[in-house]
Amino acid sequence: MEKKSGIILKTFFPKKMKMVVLDQQLGKIEGVPPSDQFAVGSLLSYHAQQRGTVYFLHEINLIDMPLSLAKEDILFLHHVLEICYFCAPFGSNVPEIFHAVMQLYQERPTAYVHEFKIAFLFKLLILLGMHPDEPRFEDPFYYYLARESIDTIMDKSIHLDTKQALHEWVRRCIAIHPLIHVFKTVHFLDII
Repeated sequence: MEKKSGIILKTFFPKKMKMVVLDQQLGKIEGVPPSDQFAVGSLLSYHAQQRGTVYFLHEINLIDMPLSLAKEDILFLHHVLEICYFCAPFGSNVPEIFHAVMQLYQERPTAYVHEFKIAFLFKLLILLGMHPDEPRFEDPFYYYLARESIDTIMDKSIHLDTKQALHEWVRRCIAIHPLIHVFKTVHFLDII
């Protein structure tokens, strides 16, 4: 059995011995670990045995923790994990979502300037299939940016108009989510 990799999006400890994991191959899954010694944001490797809609995880190894990002900007990290938890459907096999979040484990936290955060959230929401349903966001400009990588968006040195447009696009995307009332970081966009 091949080991899998995943990022913990949410734990339900100590009430339940369950956690939600963004798996590289399986997408968002509900996992049952052998203990409650795992933290949100942890990058793990594990064997996963499916039983119904739940995966029993064993031989778990901690690969990485986004400690430097958490130290520099824990709110941004929490917001990204929360968006993945609430917006990715269970079993969604979109490895690009996993790879986008993994980028946060590899970048230098000093790179997380306002422009990077907005470009990252825009790209993440696009990968999750979200889009605000307003005519003003039907502009070809957004479709063009959706095809670009985060690095390419950043390399184009985002102008003030572009920053404001992306910020408003992300804000409206989050605002239309049906569970917006339970998002813990809903006011995050006001401060970045």
